[in-house]
Amino acid sequence: MGCKKNMIKLLLVVFNVVAVIIGLALIGIGAFTMYRYGDILSITESTFTSIPTVLIILGLMVFILGFLGCFGSFRENRALLILYTILLVVVLMGEAVALIISLIYQNSIKDRVFDALEVKTGEFIQYDLTKKEMYKDSAEVVDQIQETLACCGVHGIETYTDNSRWNATHGGTIVPASCCDDVSSGYCSTKNNTVNSEGCNEKVANTLSDNAGLVIGISFGFILIQIMGVCLGCVLCQRIARDGYKEV
Repeated sequence: MGCKKNMIKLLLVVFNVVAVIIGLALIGIGAFTMYRYGDILSITESTFTSIPTVLIILGLMVFILGFLGCFGSFRENRALLILYTILLVVVLMGEAVALIISLIYQNSIKDRVFDALEVKTGEFIQYDLTKKEMYKDSAEVVDQIQETLACCGVHGIETYTDNSRWNATHGGTIVPASCCDDVSSGYCSTKNNTVNSEGCNEKVANTLSDNAGLVIGISFGFILIQIMGVCLGCVLCQRIARDGYKEV
């Protein structure tokens, strides 16, 4: 009987050590994604596109629960293990909801991106022509997207070259510097510079879809792993209850 309890205890400790490591990894991935793709992920202004925040929060919860599980297992404290199991179930439910939202959202990514990018690019042109502060944030977002993803406009350079107001000011061969590889500021010519002619619509949609897929994969994997953690926690609680549990 004691041998089985020790085996379950060891498995739960190992499980939670792995959980701590995974939690740290999630925090790192979330922080990197926020730094690298923050503007891209915010383009649709949807709550789901705050993927880095979701990953960081999830990582913190897993990290804390990992320590809680390890401590409860070592001390064989039944009350602490019950709390750990309940919190694990709550996180499990949250991940299930995130998984469902991710699956639903994936089907509408392209439409959301197209509508949002049309608006942001229009505001970029407005800022370029009028310098009104109300359009400045959108201009910075579009610049960042074009630089990061090596793209230009919504469907290509025509977003600018075919725009009558842009043409009246800059001419039909000028695009923003962020559309070009070898120009750092101002504007560049489609004739004299290396222009990234591919539109941003598909690239942004693919980036969001990839990140949605990341959340789906992580959530699905954690759901399976945490079901195991819940089972181990319940079994160890039962064993401790039979033998008499220790206080902290």
